[in-house]
Amino acid sequence: MDPQTFMEVATVVTKLKMYPYFDIAHYLLMCISVRDDMPQAQPNQQPFWRKHPLSTWISSMLICFAGSLIANLLLGEPIITPFKDHRSILTFTIVWYLVYYSPFDLVYKVTKFLPVKIVISMLKECQRAHKVYHGVYHTAKIYPNSLLVIVIIGTVKGSGGGLMKNFERLIRGLWIPGTNEILQPS
Repeated sequence: MDPQTFMEVATVVTKLKMYPYFDIAHYLLMCISVRDDMPQAQPNQQPFWRKHPLSTWISSMLICFAGSLIANLLLGEPIITPFKDHRSILTFTIVWYLVYYSPFDLVYKVTKFLPVKIVISMLKECQRAHKVYHGVYHTAKIYPNSLLVIVIIGTVKGSGGGLMKNFERLIRGLWIPGTNEILQPS
């Protein structure tokens, strides 16, 4: 392909509005990854998310906003900044509720269906590119001569969920220190 075409596509992606479709796709996949990481319920026993809804809500929220949380921590900015957008928190809560508590697990099962999951994953990857771009852009304004810091923050913004996984598991009471993203990269 022509490099000019790549630049045009990149420009279009950076100017896309992420809300609501791309954010919903991100929240769906992150909530499903948290739900899949939970131990399976034994017969005649309630699943973990039915017994501990607050724990699953907090752990899902940490994974959904992990890139911003970690990047803000590393940049010395207020860590709770991602939570000031009430619209995002409300959208996340609705998606979380539908993934965990929809009738007949309909949202969970439809999202796990491969053709649907591919479309949702494509939307999420567009959002990941958007997050990396904005992380790099923001960091370049703060630290214009430090390429390593720019790369680290761009990486954290794009893949914060994997880095937050151990802390998220700790919130749910499942501590597995050997499965760290830094020790075993995906």
